[in-house]
Amino acid sequence: MSEDLRASVEAFLYREARLMDEHRYKEWLALWCDDGVYWVPCNADDIDPARHVSIIYDDRERLQQRVERLASGGVLAQEPPPRLRRVIGNIEIADGGSDLTVASNFILALARGETQQLWAGRSVHVLRRAEASLAIRRKTVLLINSDQEMPLLQFLI
Repeated sequence: MSEDLRASVEAFLYREARLMDEHRYKEWLALWCDDGVYWVPCNADDIDPARHVSIIYDDRERLQQRVERLASGGVLAQEPPPRLRRVIGNIEIADGGSDLTVASNFILALARGETQQLWAGRSVHVLRRAEASLAIRRKTVLLINSDQEMPLLQFLI
């Protein structure tokens, strides 16, 4: 794999994280393919979202609705908007021709009022190559605590 491709993938992941951290939802949504799927399973054993309950399982239309709701200012749990920061590491890239499978670990810190939460897990992106750019075809977020009781996800993870 070329260093240019690795640098492009890493820059893409860092940009996606920054857009989510800065609540730039419409720009984040523009990173997605029309047939994109965003999945957060309930535990690491969930291999089929059609047969198992998921924390999030959104197609592009549902992602659009989620983004519109978050951007509307009408989500009381988002007032004031939480401060978010992600750290991404351990990036591994598998080249599959027109698609790249990219796995990475993340830590997400969320602060709102007097509350601070820490989220951690592994993201697996399937990125589609489109001319000189990349787009998200599928994103799976494997939270390390996904099988435990957790607060509502009122932000993008």
